[in-house]
Amino acid sequence: MPRWLKLSEYHWVALVAGLAVSASVLAWLSFGLINIAMANVDFLTRHGLMALYEGGLLQLLGIGLRSGIALAAYVLFKAIETELIYRWRAAGK
Repeated sequence: MPRWLKLSEYHWVALVAGLAVSASVLAWLSFGLINIAMANVDFLTRHGLMALYEGGLLQLLGIGLRSGIALAAYVLFKAIETELIYRWRAAGK
């Protein structure tokens, strides 16, 4: 595994900054996904197959891409959180 992928190699300040950034990205994308998904479902239910032809399918792919990025931000958040908790518990011993 490359050294830059190991969270244990980073200073705790950099990890806290990464934690804040990943939480912000996750919150921003999640809020946007709810609005877009609701609008897309409404559009598709009102207009059916014509909605797919007019861009509903492309919007669905965009929702999938944004949800993948949100999932990556969540995984990064949990990984950094786990590393910081591990360091905090190890320091108390």
